[in-house]
Amino acid sequence: MGLALLTLLGGALLLPPGARRPVSDAVVVTAAVLAAVVLARVGRRTCARARGWRLVAAALLTGVVVSASTELLDPAPGSVDPARTAASVLPHLLGAVAVLTLLGRGRLRAGGARLLVENALFCTAAFVLAQLLVVGPLVRELSPGGPARLALEASCLAATLLLGTGLTFVTAAGPARRTTAGVTLAGLAALTVADCLAVVVSTGSFGLLGTASRAVLLLGLVLLVLAATTDPGDAPGTAGGPAPGVGGARKLTQGITLAGQLLPHGVMVVAAVLLLASALFVATPTPAALVAVAVGLLLTGVHRVVVVGDEVRWAGRLGRSEAYFRKVVRASSDAVLVLDEQRVTTWAAPALADPAQAAGRPLVGALLVDRVHPQDVETVRAWLSDPDGPAAALGGLCSFRLPAADGSWRVWEAGVTDLRADAAVGDLVLHCRDVTVRLHAEDELRSLAFTDPVTGLPNRAAHVIALAEELAAAGEVSQVSLLLFEVEGLTAARENVGRDVVDLSLVEIGRRLRATVRGDDLVARVGAEVFAVLAHGEGTEPDRVASRCLSVVEQPVVTPLGLVDLSAAVGLVPLVAGLGSETVLDRAELAVRSARQAGPGSVRRYDPLLGEARDRRERLRADLVGARARGELGLVWQPIVSLTEQQVTGVEALVRWDHPVFGELEPEEFIPVAERAGLVGDLQRWVLHEATLAAAALPEHGAPLRLGINISPVHLASGTVVGDVSTALRATGFPAERLVVEVTGSTALLEDPAISADFAALRLMGVHLALDDFGAESSTLAHLTRLPIDVVKLDRSFLARVDKEVQTRALCASVIGIGGDLGIDVVAEGVETPSQLTVLRTMGCGFAQGFLLSRPLTLPALVACLDAGRGHLWPGQVGRVDAG
Repeated sequence: MGLALLTLLGGALLLPPGARRPVSDAVVVTAAVLAAVVLARVGRRTCARARGWRLVAAALLTGVVVSASTELLDPAPGSVDPARTAASVLPHLLGAVAVLTLLGRGRLRAGGARLLVENALFCTAAFVLAQLLVVGPLVRELSPGGPARLALEASCLAATLLLGTGLTFVTAAGPARRTTAGVTLAGLAALTVADCLAVVVSTGSFGLLGTASRAVLLLGLVLLVLAATTDPGDAPGTAGGPAPGVGGARKLTQGITLAGQLLPHGVMVVAAVLLLASALFVATPTPAALVAVAVGLLLTGVHRVVVVGDEVRWAGRLGRSEAYFRKVVRASSDAVLVLDEQRVTTWAAPALADPAQAAGRPLVGALLVDRVHPQDVETVRAWLSDPDGPAAALGGLCSFRLPAADGSWRVWEAGVTDLRADAAVGDLVLHCRDVTVRLHAEDELRSLAFTDPVTGLPNRAAHVIALAEELAAAGEVSQVSLLLFEVEGLTAARENVGRDVVDLSLVEIGRRLRATVRGDDLVARVGAEVFAVLAHGEGTEPDRVASRCLSVVEQPVVTPLGLVDLSAAVGLVPLVAGLGSETVLDRAELAVRSARQAGPGSVRRYDPLLGEARDRRERLRADLVGARARGELGLVWQPIVSLTEQQVTGVEALVRWDHPVFGELEPEEFIPVAERAGLVGDLQRWVLHEATLAAAALPEHGAPLRLGINISPVHLASGTVVGDVSTALRATGFPAERLVVEVTGSTALLEDPAISADFAALRLMGVHLALDDFGAESSTLAHLTRLPIDVVKLDRSFLARVDKEVQTRALCASVIGIGGDLGIDVVAEGVETPSQLTVLRTMGCGFAQGFLLSRPLTLPALVACLDAGRGHLWPGQVGRVDAG
């Protein structure tokens, strides 16, 4: 559009002289109106207050209206016309206000006195130039009157004020708007020059100079439109415009800033030179020019005073800022090292430099690798070496030791910032932090986390880590074995002599184990009563180490309160490739369990059969859930025979599990599994109900049969036995006096007051009590007198050699005699040979059960057996009865 208008303007020269001025003015008016429209529309989106560019548009329209009006009133050229000359004053002042509006009050206040003085100096210099180049020649040539002279001076002053606001826009605008401000100033300058030329042209005929003035005016309008359309605006969040720190845009912004600062002084110098030349060679300058020069000289001095004041203030602020940051750096726990290209320390923070200087190893001027601890040299050298590849850079953290004032070493953790490409620094900057205290605290925490507080040995966590390291290095042939010691006797010692003595004993055991094994063998305490040894050696060497360790553990421990006798069970697992820590520990537990079952002082190597047995138990535990619902559980019945009458007087109900994989399982195998799984209560309640229901329908040949049912110690300890028995009796209608509850358990369990209360409640119900498995484990003769027992059942292990050993026979006879004296029935379990049966009858034993008399029978087989002999059962008759 601008090019088309310039073309039209140039074509006006081809018209007759009388038509050139109207055509040129029409082109200029059209351009001014179009520019005003563009400025008004653009101003709505670029200026926060939407007024700046719209006021510029208003100024352009005002200039068009005023100029057109004066042209219509006095179109003929001649002398200086006051109205036509003063027509530009109002648009210029309105334009000045518009440019200041573009900046806003905040920017104007931020410029301070220096901005005001510089712009006043520029306006003064521009006014002098206008006097010398426009006003002076017109005055000398035309000698205008007072009004015309006043109009010239006013127009000149308004033009300089407009240029001054343009310079204010350049110097006070932000970096993003600096280019826009420079274009705006150029446009305003073009408009001002065009006005000056128009004043000169208005005094004569319209020719080439008139066309040039219109062309300059068009150029100014184009520049203003360009400035408005590229203005990023001052609204918050505006991101338009070139970034001040990017390539050519940054250089352009810096150039415009420098030009804006130097322009007032340059224009003033030019004005002074021209004034002197005019005075010497042309004519005496106008009084206004002389006054303006005097004001300009005064403003130059004021400007210098303001600049010096600003420099003093800035120097003071810089000094205070430097002192502030210097103190902050000295007080900071993070210190800084600056290294040049050769990794020589060029500057060090006092926190680093002072201790090194006191230790006689100054940092500044020396290679960093020459001042760190010798063990850290290669680490630091590798860290600071330039990486391969153009995109690679130094980075990461590195810990190294630097000398302290007392000659010790402090540990510093450093990060590196590569500022070699930064012209202001050009070095490597290391940000260091003293981590000595932190590392010491971490060491202490690590010691607490991996050390047993009682013995001072490594704890389980440390043992697992060491075990994992050994497994990672293990091969196909074992070089290291895990020995797991489960100390026995500490519980009794704690009850007898107290916890402090037990702790002393543990410390002594740890010391003995540590003194017995090799130096590279690790001894750890991995449990309250468990020690572990990682013993090195091949073949049977770990077994010999285990035996030596076991011998020192079993030596009495001397304490202030006496001797403490201990023993241990030892599990041994060789470490080979492919095993994990959990697998090894699991195998060690199985081996220790096997050793514990073998007896105190036993050593057992891990055997795959142990794992198979454990897997079988786990399978049984899982399958036991829902076994009753699947119909896998059932009852068998073993007759109890009176040895005097050879008559069946009772039966014992025994539960069986017909497992789909393992076949028929005895209670001795799956009842402990049920106890550990928490299922024994439901199982026993089912047995009570089914057994009493079936026994109620058994045939009677003589006195009604008694029913014996075993009660698990775990079920007994649960406190629900009385309620469970009562519920079963009510549900089945089985007489309480025919039920015999058989109990086993330790001395502590049977003597528990709650258990005794349950026994008394059962007796009050009419239920009989039997002490089962007498003669095994912890049962004693005292139980016969302390407990409300009706029946005592001799364990089969107690009777195994009753027909061959005098001592066993004497013990059995004593129990039978005591039972007879106390009115307690004695039942011999597990009678398997005729000689055993004969000896028992001779001793006066009242009752017996076992394979010799009858194997456990199903309910139909039991009924058939009872009916076949009318309740009579003796060896020789059993074979005629089907056990199925």
